[in-house]
Amino acid sequence: MIIYRAAFSSEVETKWDDEIWTLHSSEAAATAKVDELVEGIMKKLKATDYITCISSKTNFRHDIYPDYKANRSAKRKPLCIKALTEYMYDYHNGLIVDNLEADDLIGVLCTRNPKDTIAVSGDKDFGTLPITWYNHLKDEITTTKLKQAKRFHLIQTLTGDAIDGYKGLKGVGIKTAEKILDKNGATWETVVNEYKKHDLTEDDALLTARLAYILQKQHYNLETKKIKLWTPRK
Repeated sequence: MIIYRAAFSSEVETKWDDEIWTLHSSEAAATAKVDELVEGIMKKLKATDYITCISSKTNFRHDIYPDYKANRSAKRKPLCIKALTEYMYDYHNGLIVDNLEADDLIGVLCTRNPKDTIAVSGDKDFGTLPITWYNHLKDEITTTKLKQAKRFHLIQTLTGDAIDGYKGLKGVGIKTAEKILDKNGATWETVVNEYKKHDLTEDDALLTARLAYILQKQHYNLETKKIKLWTPRK
């Protein structure tokens, strides 16, 4: 998010004549914006150390659902993305792990040491993690308990995520999903039954649940780099 915000904010439109416009970006201005954003977060949290998590070019979710985030392919990326990613990696303690998105890497690291870490993201999906996280876009710090995290994951499974390009149940948004769980219980069985009401199967529900799940320490081994897909407890 920091890379994209810095890149977009550094783009400048220039009109050369009545018909010609160009878009350019200063790499120096963009990297300065990265520094500013990181320093602002560190100051806000009074933190002394940090790791910048960067998404790998490969992603295990594509193995189970090839259309994951395919809806973003037509969207223009801002200028300087490659240069900023390299800068973030080199100068802001960057970490990249094959087949993991930045969110997964954060999830694994924070659940390994929840008392001494805080995640930073503006993504609502972090509500599925039993950790403390700082939403830098809303300037909010939240500590999510395990029960709350599990419940929000079930909500995500019911609703899907249009931004990430995978569907849940048609017509079911967050409020409707909350009502379903309040009425029938916040359990996997409730989710499966709701899928069946929509002429879908438990396998459909399981695929959505795995796409929505941000990996935690028990689902990824940093040494062997093996991923364990989320599976509901019977």
